[in-house]
Amino acid sequence: MTQVTPAAESTTVSLTPSQRRRGLTAVLLGMLVIGINVGLINPLIALNLESRGISTTFNGINAAMPYIAAILFAPLVPRLARRMGLLGVLFLSGAIDIAVILAFTLSDDTWVWLGLRFLMGLGMLFHWVGSEIWVNAAVTDANRGKILGLNGALFSAGMICGPLILGLIGTVGALPFYLCACLIILAMSPLLFAFGTAPDARGSHKTNLIATVRAAPTPMAGALLEGIIFVALFVQLPIYGVRSGMIEVDAINLLAALVIGGTIAPLGIGWLADHMDRRLLLIGCGAVTLAAILMLPVVFGSTWMTWALLMVWGGAGAGFYTVGLVRLGEKFSAAQLGAATAAFVMATHIGSLTGPVIAGIGMDLWDPDGFIVAMAISAAAFLVFAIWRYRVSDEDRPVS
Repeated sequence: MTQVTPAAESTTVSLTPSQRRRGLTAVLLGMLVIGINVGLINPLIALNLESRGISTTFNGINAAMPYIAAILFAPLVPRLARRMGLLGVLFLSGAIDIAVILAFTLSDDTWVWLGLRFLMGLGMLFHWVGSEIWVNAAVTDANRGKILGLNGALFSAGMICGPLILGLIGTVGALPFYLCACLIILAMSPLLFAFGTAPDARGSHKTNLIATVRAAPTPMAGALLEGIIFVALFVQLPIYGVRSGMIEVDAINLLAALVIGGTIAPLGIGWLADHMDRRLLLIGCGAVTLAAILMLPVVFGSTWMTWALLMVWGGAGAGFYTVGLVRLGEKFSAAQLGAATAAFVMATHIGSLTGPVIAGIGMDLWDPDGFIVAMAISAAAFLVFAIWRYRVSDEDRPVS
């Protein structure tokens, strides 16, 4: 078992245990917002653009716009938290997301949608970073893996809503957008019970991505891969399914299989992270992910085998984020967790930016199996790097 350093307890010293539990519960439920956004908006817009004959390369660029915004504006979140508090940041994120989603119904112009996807990135960023800072400040070392596993499970549970809704009502018209806006309002409602429970965000949370990468390169690489794999899947997997001969509704439903695995697995992975070497756990997630990618074309002719494989793939992929956050809590002190968490989210967004693009280019060059090749190369690169770091470097030393 690796050494654990105290994390984030000083930021919650003024809160009672009851207040901390109440605030943490509200924020964890609020993570459904990001899951619903990713699970509904990404395939909805991708399939709308596909139906208009837009290339998969442009489709990937469109899907990457929120992550460009997130990378550019991530340092803004800690400043907003100091001015508005973490609760204010989360409410602001919901307002932005609702406004942008409704704006999609007002225009069919492809370039307008590109700009709206950029603005959506701001709402996603504010909620994501604000929530992770809150969770990191609220948990204790004794339950870090379990709570962050629950965090990942709730994120994936939100993602399930999107494919299921699209499978029922289709992708045509404004109704899917209206439903998404209503679901965001529903997911934001637990925060109404969180007033007075937020950790103090007035301290310094200066974001330094390069310093965090140097201090914890393997978790950061895992966050990068998680962004590449998951967002590319949610944008391009339905297209891959359609181009491989599936009807649209069945291709959309493949995403449900993926996120079911991502919902169930983080709870077990979080428990494992509290009881074993977390570096080996990250390597295991990488190995399972690579194997699942390579097996997908082989089993694609069988519906139940494809669903089973995607559930395993989703579970292993979710492990990158869960174990990576646990590793950050293990390495960084309370004063550093804000910056480390923001940098970790930035790494995820860099992956989310590149994943749909490289998957789209892969399918344009080799239709449709270029998607598999692009994902396999990404997973293999992480696995080689993680094994090398485990053999030659000690990443367990806390950051001073």
